[in-house]
Amino acid sequence: LEFRRVLFRSDRVSRRFKTLYKNIETSQKCCLGFAELDDDMALKAEEIIHQLNDDSTIVPVKRKVFSKKSRNTIFEVVFAYRGRLYFSRTKNQRVKIVTIGTKNTQNKDLAYIDTL
Repeated sequence: LEFRRVLFRSDRVSRRFKTLYKNIETSQKCCLGFAELDDDMALKAEEIIHQLNDDSTIVPVKRKVFSKKSRNTIFEVVFAYRGRLYFSRTKNQRVKIVTIGTKNTQNKDLAYIDTL
């Protein structure tokens, strides 16, 4: 039942992001991760998403993460001390948010990035 609730929330998050942020793309994993954040962390994450939508060059990147399977560079951004947002740039210089999580989900998130 809890998983269905998270799926429902992630669908709402996906529709919200598509409506509000025209310059970014999101993955299903990103929306699921966002849906699992508490309200304070979600607000801070959305602040980063808003900045990425407006001008991704002003967002402070903590580090670059390289996927083992692809040549895409993934950037890690920290928010609210424990939050992690991973994004990349597409060929047409749009921003794609790959996943959102916390310090607790970081290992799973990095393992997911390796599968891309």
